Amino acid sequence: MYLATIFKVCKMLYQLFWFLATCCTFVVNTLWLCCNFASVGIPWLMLLLFLVCIGSKFVKLNSPADDVVLSMLSKSEKGKEASEALYWPVVHRGGAFDAPENSLAAINQCLAQRCQKILLDLSITSDGKPIILHKSTLEKANVTEPIHKLPFSFFESFNITEHHPLGQLFQKEKVLTFERLLKLLESSEVTVLLRASQTNSALLEIVRETAAKCPIFTKRIIFCCTSPTAIYQLRQQCPDLVCGLWMEKSCFTILPRYLNTSTILLSIVGAIYRNIIAPVIGVSLVFIHKDEFNAQISTLWKNVGVRPIVYTINSPNEKRYFQQVTKTLYLTDSLRSEPQLIFKSKRK
Repeated sequence: MYLATIFKVCKMLYQLFWFLATCCTFVVNTLWLCCNFASVGIPWLMLLLFLVCIGSKFVKLNSPADDVVLSMLSKSEKGKEASEALYWPVVHRGGAFDAPENSLAAINQCLAQRCQKILLDLSITSDGKPIILHKSTLEKANVTEPIHKLPFSFFESFNITEHHPLGQLFQKEKVLTFERLLKLLESSEVTVLLRASQTNSALLEIVRETAAKCPIFTKRIIFCCTSPTAIYQLRQQCPDLVCGLWMEKSCFTILPRYLNTSTILLSIVGAIYRNIIAPVIGVSLVFIHKDEFNAQISTLWKNVGVRPIVYTINSPNEKRYFQQVTKTLYLTDSLRSEPQLIFKSKRK
């Protein structure tokens, strides 16, 4: 009986040994195959990148002059030096923590605090009407339909202050239309960074026609979106249009930390955007998530003539870091946490 048990154990160990040996052999063969593919593919990949770099020189769009971009970011900061004004925040949706987002009340609050760089969301309704609204405002009202599937008549009776946490402090307000925003720009010195929620052909056509007919558009509005193709198409017909590229937080950052390849992939993607895509489409600004930003990334973008803007920064300590250390523009949801405002009130 003991001999039979010993025999079965030895047989199991023998089978386990051969299974492990088979697995090791499979791994080795896979690595060997990958090395062979790499040795053959890398030279062709380098050649392809070289041809792309050469070809991009023929389709490259010149970005607007740096003086134009600088004036849009700093000219409205009265009483401050231009170099200091550059590091004031860009208020996200007019300050979504302080007032109803994308509202006229939020814009007026920003102007009252002398912060005149505001990022607003541009959307289009099902009947082709451009409005200043983000889907998060509808979600607070339990509206699940996307904006582009709702008619403009729905928004005519929609109160954007009702479902905001501080809505009781503000009067009822309708959704801000694109036409009304343009009229507002004619009577104020605000610079609007207009982020397109969708990049369909109807919205791009509206932006293209407005930029061609309305001189104030190219002087006071910076168009932003996530699509390099949309920016390239717009700037082909509107070369004076200042544009910004919104880079969403990369999917590589969700990989486990022990996978060091995530850093390599991020570096490769960043290099492609900086050295090929951004120069070709002629963007002047780039929006980068704070988890993927550092001083070196800032320097690399500035070396190709693009100003980085970090999003979203709401902590006073983080704001002091970007103001005093990296000297970088940042996107914020609230002006109440601005360091200069906090420390000024403490001194009083």
